[in-house]
Amino acid sequence: MNRKTLLFVAVLAALGAGSALAATQAGDAAKPARASLDKNNDGAIDKAEAAVHPRLAERFAELDRNGDGKLTADERPHRKGMRGYGRHGGARHGGGFGQLDKDGDGRISRAEAAAEPRFAERFDTLDVNKDGVIDRADREARGQQRRDEWFAKADADKDGKLTRAEIDQADAQRRAAFQQRMQARADERFASVDANKDGRLSRDEVKANARLAARFDALDANKDGFLSKDELAAARPVRK
Repeated sequence: MNRKTLLFVAVLAALGAGSALAATQAGDAAKPARASLDKNNDGAIDKAEAAVHPRLAERFAELDRNGDGKLTADERPHRKGMRGYGRHGGARHGGGFGQLDKDGDGRISRAEAAAEPRFAERFDTLDVNKDGVIDRADREARGQQRRDEWFAKADADKDGKLTRAEIDQADAQRRAAFQQRMQARADERFASVDANKDGRLSRDEVKANARLAARFDALDANKDGFLSKDELAAARPVRK
């Protein structure tokens, strides 16, 4: 095969590759874009847009770190694999669905659930259709229940629609509930560290908590050598 022939073959190969690439790109372009909650394409999800996704709406106040009423890309949750009682109805504690599904039939029986006590305690609740196993059907049914419950709670006038005022009210309730949960956790942690139960934390009491011990002087606003609940609360970021 002479040099001209080789050159001709190379040109044909290049043209073929170009056509294949063009066809692939055209095929990709023809695929419908994935549905997005960002209906106005402003790069963020506001309360009204989040309302169609109850689980996201429930966590809106928690995720909206800067309190601007929108969730930007860095504030939105990102899935990293299957964790918890997820896509196939797996366990949230002690491993995923595959670890509990010993026989690999795509379902978790009551016997299999016994390997994870906390999950076993919730078996009857998670087995929505009461067929004695937990699988994708239960997950989907539970998801629908949660959506219906959230919508019914937010729909104050029970007209089957959500207004902006109702969404804002539901968001305010979520924020209040979130603050209550955070305060309860803070009180519980404080009590666990307050060994002598005098309502304040000494330097000795926080030694076991490396992060708290390292910030002791900065947190001790009145410099009395103790940390009060008010001083710790003042150091926590405020959610608007």
